[in-house]
Amino acid sequence: MNVYEIGPFQLRADQLLLTCDGRTVALGPKVVETLLALVEHPGDVVAKDALLDRIWPEGFVEEANLTQNIHVLRKTFRHYGGADPVETVPRRGYRLCAPVRRLADVPTAPGRVLPRRFAGALVAAAFVAMSLVLVPSYGSNHHDVTPGGLSENGARLYQIGRYYWNQRTREGVRKSLEYFAAVIDSDPRNARGYGALAGANLSMGDYCYGTHRPPVYFARAREYAQRALALDPNSAEAHAALGYAALYRQDATAAMAELQRAIALDPAYSTAQEWYGIALLRRGRTPEGVAHLKRAAELEPLSVAALAWLGKAAYQERRYRDAIAYAQEALELSPRRTDVLTTIGEAYEAQGEIERAIEAFRRFGAVGPYYRPQAAALLARAYALGHRVAEARAELAFARAHAAEIDPLDLAAASAALAGRGAGAWPTARRTHHTSMYA
Repeated sequence: MNVYEIGPFQLRADQLLLTCDGRTVALGPKVVETLLALVEHPGDVVAKDALLDRIWPEGFVEEANLTQNIHVLRKTFRHYGGADPVETVPRRGYRLCAPVRRLADVPTAPGRVLPRRFAGALVAAAFVAMSLVLVPSYGSNHHDVTPGGLSENGARLYQIGRYYWNQRTREGVRKSLEYFAAVIDSDPRNARGYGALAGANLSMGDYCYGTHRPPVYFARAREYAQRALALDPNSAEAHAALGYAALYRQDATAAMAELQRAIALDPAYSTAQEWYGIALLRRGRTPEGVAHLKRAAELEPLSVAALAWLGKAAYQERRYRDAIAYAQEALELSPRRTDVLTTIGEAYEAQGEIERAIEAFRRFGAVGPYYRPQAAALLARAYALGHRVAEARAELAFARAHAAEIDPLDLAAASAALAGRGAGAWPTARRTHHTSMYA
């Protein structure tokens, strides 16, 4: 089979498998196919249309998908201390500028046995895109090849589940539930699968993704966390899940204690760092919260949730350019993470770039009927600040008709702006979320 060497990386063409110094780099087949297309023509400009036709022969894909794949490749190489291997050639395509060496044929590694219901999914999603470049070995031994003592099969399922969960989209979280359940099937005496299911159920409840009310999913999360602790009292994932569940029910004392314990047990568990950062932000300890969120992003460079919260924190600190940058990066990694559009819009509005703010709020409102009332309140204020009175009144009327679905601060700010009291003022204590904690 064709094997290519790019610095410390090896790319196996027939398996669409990328390794670094012998260790698997978790990238999805579409991302690796993008790299292969460039590797096969080193130094040449590969046209965007050619890449789209090759990587998505089924069609029905936007150029943004290709841009996202290139972004993931660049982040992967930077994660290992390498230079950006891809050059963007404006209006034409991309060029691989890193040196490439073709190696002699290398035998294919033996296959791995997976639960039957996941065999097809793994072919499509093995080494999934935008997950951790190398998933940290959470647990007491950070030098294990597999996370937390899982079997090779369980660890692989766990890594794929983590990728889907980190997207925090409806589809991603639901898929993560399936993969984490498969981890339990593979390793029923290991706490890792139960702890992961606890976290995924928290997301189902927090984002209102499921068919049940949020308290049902939070109760399930606590149950799975307790099962994990019965197997391993030092499960950082389980303690973190209990901490976030306590944060949800506004028990700050219990939340801080559990999250601190999770970090003490495993400082490299990025989710505990993220949730503790959120807890600190909610208590007004913004600099400390930002530090933990940055640590979470360092541990899990492609964590959409950590980036989104860093954007919100930057907005609170009036670092508006940083807020926009973090939010745009989160949106680039997960185009369905549309809540960050409100951060982008508010930051532009605070900078006086009203038209850009309006554009972001319109995009947010266009996501679906669920988001339209909140967008109306945000648009009413932006239109008023932009002296577009008729449009401001229309949006405010819509917002007032759906007042129960809107953050009261936004409704009050819109009313004040239209009354002429908000043009020069900006609230000093804005909320850091819209419809949930969005962890």
